[in-house]
Amino acid sequence: MKNIFVAILAVFTTACSSQVINLKDWRGDVINGAYYKDIDNELDQFVGTYQLISNNGNDEMIIVFNKIENFSLPNTYAEDLLVGEIKFKKNGILYFNNLNKINENYTNKYLHDICGNSLIANQTRPVCDICNPNQFRARLTFFGRNNNCGGYVILQKFNDGQEKIKVSFFMNCGTFEENRESFIPGGDYILTKQ
Repeated sequence: MKNIFVAILAVFTTACSSQVINLKDWRGDVINGAYYKDIDNELDQFVGTYQLISNNGNDEMIIVFNKIENFSLPNTYAEDLLVGEIKFKKNGILYFNNLNKINENYTNKYLHDICGNSLIANQTRPVCDICNPNQFRARLTFFGRNNNCGGYVILQKFNDGQEKIKVSFFMNCGTFEENRESFIPGGDYILTKQ
């Protein structure tokens, strides 16, 4: 009986300890059954609501980010994710507002407009000149829904007396047969935490 208990304990300990991989160490290789965990809570720095208002209120961008822990699709791997939804208005025209979707309990979390978990160090391109040493940025996919082309975003947290993030949009509109344009022009946007 003692040998059975020791064997079960050994299998359980090995299975649990060998499966967790720190997101900072993940380079994209997938191990079925692994858990790619945000062990150091690097994604937490981006959680919240951020807003940019300009052009006398005619231009507005609001992005809300939530962290999802231990998300997995069947027969794959588990991962911690940052998900986001966006509201975008330009010249008084509301192009989309998906903020109400942030609390949707999607079976597939990649149905959110912004989603991902890639952590990039400050010396990784694009280089971050104002990042603190050992500060990580996040690289997430921006899905081009509602006839808008997508791409990816890089998030960089900073504080100049107020908590802010720099959101850099990199659009990839060239993959569509029809010439779609991005509602959100590619480039850097500075949003203030609300």
